[in-house]
Parts: sequence; C-alpha cells; structure tokens
Amino acid sequence: MSVLVLLVVLQSGLRLSQWRSHWLRMAFALAVACATYAALDTALTLSKLQVAAWLADKTVLQDVAVLCLIDALLLRWRLYPGLLIVPAAFFLLTQVLFRATGFDFHLAGALTALALFLLLPAVAQLFAWALPRRADRRALHLLLTVAVCLSALALSSLPHQPLVFQTHQNIIMQYISQTLFGIANMLLIPDILLLLLFFARSLVLMVSTYRQYAARRRDGYSTLYARYRSQLYGQAPDEAYADFVATQFEAEAAKDVNLSRLLTKLGPVLGLIGTLISMSPALVGLSTGDISGMAYNMQVVFSATVVGLVISVVGLFTQQLKSRWYAKDLGRLDYVSRLYVERHEKEA
Repeated sequence: MSVLVLLVVLQSGLRLSQWRSHWLRMAFALAVACATYAALDTALTLSKLQVAAWLADKTVLQDVAVLCLIDALLLRWRLYPGLLIVPAAFFLLTQVLFRATGFDFHLAGALTALALFLLLPAVAQLFAWALPRRADRRALHLLLTVAVCLSALALSSLPHQPLVFQTHQNIIMQYISQTLFGIANMLLIPDILLLLLFFARSLVLMVSTYRQYAARRRDGYSTLYARYRSQLYGQAPDEAYADFVATQFEAEAAKDVNLSRLLTKLGPVLGLIGTLISMSPALVGLSTGDISGMAYNMQVVFSATVVGLVISVVGLFTQQLKSRWYAKDLGRLDYVSRLYVERHEKEA
C-alpha cells in the first residue's frame, strides 16, 4: 500500500506539472491539505487493527482498483487533477497519527496537511524542471498511471490467494501457477469495466445507426455521401480529384464501420475472459461448500457471457447494415463523379 501511495503522489505531481498556472497548482494543493485536515477526526477514531482490516478487505481493495482504473480512463482530460491523491493523503495521515505517540494529534494533522500543501507543488515543479518537454512528462505520467493500476489490481487479488504447496509437486511450478492465477484475477476488474464500456458504446452505436437509417429513408443517401458530393461539386471537374474524393469517402466509411467490426470481435473475447476468470472462484466455492459465494461468481460468469454476446450482436448487425449502405453510396458517388467530369469535357 505504501508503494501505491507513493506512486499516486508522483502521478499527481506529474499531472500538476502539466498545468500552466502556478496558482492552480497551489489551489489544488491547498484543497488537498484542507481535505486532509478535515478528515483528522475520522482518522483519530481508527486504530491500527481497523486500518489493517480495512486494507485486508478484498471488497475495499477491489473498489480501490476500480477507482484507479476510472482515474486512468480520465487521463485525457488535461485539467483533471487526479482525485486518488485524497484517499492517499488520508492513508498518510493515519500512518503519521499512529507514529505520533506522545505528540499533539491536531498539531500532527496540521503538519501533515502543511507538508502535503508544500509537497505537491514542489514535486510538480521538480518534474517541470527535470523534464522540460511536456511530451516527456505525459509519457512518464502514462507509465506511472499504468503502474498505479497494476499495483491496485495486485493488491485486490494477489494477497488473497495464499500459496498452498503440496509436497509431491514441483515448488517452482507451484509458484508459476500461483502467479498465473494472480495475474488472471488481476484482469477480472479491467475486463468487467471494458465490458460495461463497450456495452454503453454499443447502445450509442445503435442510436447513431438508427439516425443514419432515418436520414437514408428521408434523403435516399447518407449524410457522409452528401458531404463528399458537395465537396466534389465545389471544385473544378477533374478525374484525379474525383478519384481522390472517392478514396477519401471509402476511408471515412471504413473508419465508421471499424467500430462495429471491433465490437463484433472484442465482445465475445471479453465475455469469455470474464467467464473463465469467474469460474475459478466459483469452483473453489463449490469445493469448500460456500454456496452463496459460488452463486455470486456464477452470476458474474453468466452476466459476462451474455453482455459480451450482446455487444457482438450489436456490432455484427450494425456492421452489415453500414457496409451495405456505404457500398451503395460509394458506387453512387463514383457514378456521379464520372458524369460530372464527362459533362464538363463535353461542354469544353
């Protein structure tokens, strides 16, 4: 957990280093410091055993892993500060209070908040000085984000899979199998999040496909065809330019169909991954007599399979429709461009 907190602090410093305004950095650091000091009363009520039990709770660690993955998905927002620093600061506050025996707790909390207020802008300025190019800082930030996600996933899976060795088995193979088992469990949360993301994207795709269908029923052709036809008529008739417009239309159409093609292939794969990963704890629950745990994991098994297949069905359906539509529009655009060029040649 200490390594994860350190990575979160460095990640927040890198994000702040990409902000151009020093006042914004100071304002965010002040907000983190105030939130840390405001949580002092809550931290004082916790004991070491409670914090240890909280850190050993698999459900809590899985929630932390989900938050880390959501935080990574918001990476493209330039001004997103990274809210993982708030729980990381609370963890630092609890560790300081546990070690501040015989010391005024309120003063220790104030010093911790002050240290965070000074540390975050200092780390940001250090990264800005060490890496003057923003592209280098973004690349390092991406690596740290991946490290944070992997650390959170490892905390949520690996510590809860005890090493149970059999004397008649090869110890090296047992270590390898336990490592593979831990890696597979690490992939469950990202797989479920990707399934949810692609399912939401498939719903949006269905709505956009219906809009394209309504436009074709109204006009007889797609809006993409109308845009490239207007682009063709806006220039002097030329056969090379007409071929260029047709090629650009084909590339744009292929780009639109690629999402449906991606959903068709990734839906069953992600569903199968979620099914196979969830089957392992379900079988363990069956062997130990934990029927409720087995039933929960079987729900995850069937849900992952169904959602993956629904994503694939939506992708396949929209792919077939759009491929046929764009093939017709491409032929129509090619025919119109030839007529346009031939008419100009006859008039000339």
